[in-house]
Amino acid sequence: MKSLRLRLVLLTTAAVAVVWLLTAIFTWRSALHEIEELLNHPPTSVSHMQEERAELAGEIAEHLLMPMLVALPGLALVLVVAVGFSLRPLRRLTDDLATRAPNRLTPIASTDTPREIAPLIGRLNELFAGIDRALQNERRFTADASHELRTPLAALKAQAQVALAATDETTRRHALGQILLGCDRATHLVTQMLTLARLDADSGQAMHDIDLRPLAEAVLAATAGEAIANGCELALAEGNARVRGNAALLQSLLRNLIDNALRHGGARQIEIAIAQAGKDVVLTITDDGRGIPASEREIVTQRFRRGTGADSSDAVAEGAAGSGLGLSIVGRIVELHGGGMSLDDSDGGHGLSVRIHLPGVN
Repeated sequence: MKSLRLRLVLLTTAAVAVVWLLTAIFTWRSALHEIEELLNHPPTSVSHMQEERAELAGEIAEHLLMPMLVALPGLALVLVVAVGFSLRPLRRLTDDLATRAPNRLTPIASTDTPREIAPLIGRLNELFAGIDRALQNERRFTADASHELRTPLAALKAQAQVALAATDETTRRHALGQILLGCDRATHLVTQMLTLARLDADSGQAMHDIDLRPLAEAVLAATAGEAIANGCELALAEGNARVRGNAALLQSLLRNLIDNALRHGGARQIEIAIAQAGKDVVLTITDDGRGIPASEREIVTQRFRRGTGADSSDAVAEGAAGSGLGLSIVGRIVELHGGGMSLDDSDGGHGLSVRIHLPGVN
């Protein structure tokens, strides 16, 4: 890998040296010729000698000046050529970027690249790779979302047809009830998808020092009505810690975990615990529900992927079939906070324990 700076210095030095050498040779030969003329034809008188000396001095000055007047434009021309040759990698990079199509995100070739340009090409390649990943995620998300939305819409259409064809009030009311339940599922799915899309689009969330206990208390208070309706008890263990994070995102994290335990886990008790572990903070959400088999814990954190329990006929009948986005949202929020997440069995061996590690605030 060559250096653009070194190339410019060497070419400029070579150009100046060549022009200076040619000027010196020309001046030396001209002065030597005049001196030889003076020695071969010595003056005959003092006045004649003074005239010859003045004439010789003028001619030497003229011979010194004329090459410089010719050499300076030549030097400028040589420097223009040298600088143009040195900056040729920049022109190649400019031409490459100018002719790229908007959807061409392949890396820029870095062969024969000067050291000064290599960091720029590296950053551009990282930018192209990030944009490509974002576009791939968007395409995958759009394809998955269209597939997921077709199912509830088809169910709504089927129930509406049943309601229209019903001949008795009981069948019609049951179909209408299923339509309302399907609307709730579709609304929940769209809300989850919009949340995940916002998280993917904006990674620069404002972060502040936050006490987790008041935040958890607010989330538990907001979800208490749904928990009571499901016959579930919510609890917050003793303990508090401070983290650097976004309050709205952390509240969404807790709501999604509680919602998962209520809707899909069949939990009768959910407990939130906050503990300091060295420089990290451990936020644990434990329930006594159905849990998630160890073989499925990796896939359920992927988008639109559900565990077998969430897709069972009982879960669908109870309106608990999920969108497969809750844990994906939780994982994305944890990622934005620079933390980690693990899924384990609860201490009693029945249920699920979600442990989230977040950087603490000293």
